[in-house]
Amino acid sequence: MKANTRFFGEVTFEEKDLFIFVQGMPGLEAYTRYLLIPVEEGVPFYYMQSIEEPNLAFMITDPFQFFLDYDFSVDELLQQELKLEGAGEVEVWSVVTVNENLEEATINLLAPIVVNSGKKLAKQIILHDSAYQVKEKLLLPTEAAAKGE
Repeated sequence: MKANTRFFGEVTFEEKDLFIFVQGMPGLEAYTRYLLIPVEEGVPFYYMQSIEEPNLAFMITDPFQFFLDYDFSVDELLQQELKLEGAGEVEVWSVVTVNENLEEATINLLAPIVVNSGKKLAKQIILHDSAYQVKEKLLLPTEAAAKGE
């Protein structure tokens, strides 16, 4: 299969490579099929590219690589929606915002994306009543370790 993208031109993929959002992302419910494209080899960042809308792509990462004490619960309803059968199937991604200055990059810890890595089902959730922010300063892994996060 092929899809046109604004940032990567035409990309070739197989249906099995797609991640399906069970309800779309909040505000973008119409777009449910995404492809992960590595930013570059050896870096913990990916572009999550919609194959339905060429202009829609997000940079994402595993928040646990940057915030060692990041924690939240996956409730039973979400487990059912994503058809989760065990903790080993769960991945968590967070959207990263990078402006001109990389040192000012932020990560959205308030609305993580929970993924069933085996079935490639995903859902962005909002952690209500949480101290996490939409724009937390993204610490490099060495900074996070130094701060004990």
